[in-house]
Amino acid sequence: MVKLKLKVLWFKELLGLAIDQNIEFQSSPITSYYIWPKTEAWEQLKLELDSRPWLSSKEKVKILNLTTEIINYWHKKRETESLDKIIPRFKEISFLEIDN
Repeated sequence: MVKLKLKVLWFKELLGLAIDQNIEFQSSPITSYYIWPKTEAWEQLKLELDSRPWLSSKEKVKILNLTTEIINYWHKKRETESLDKIIPRFKEISFLEIDN
């Protein structure tokens, strides 16, 4: 079964969003990083997912909902919460923090 994993680069000014597919114990990228809010990252991820017919609709919806959730959370909390507090709240996301 193919499972999707959202990857996030967390900055105070922007988010980098990408998706990996996990099959058994292997992970491989299926999208590039898209930068939000500089681009329509959610739309770009949706287009990428829709171009892969082997992915289930359920997985696509799940990862897009998670993308929406992290974008909204970032918008509200990017100035007030550290990534150390955010990571436990979003255990299904792989975060990469870049010193900024």
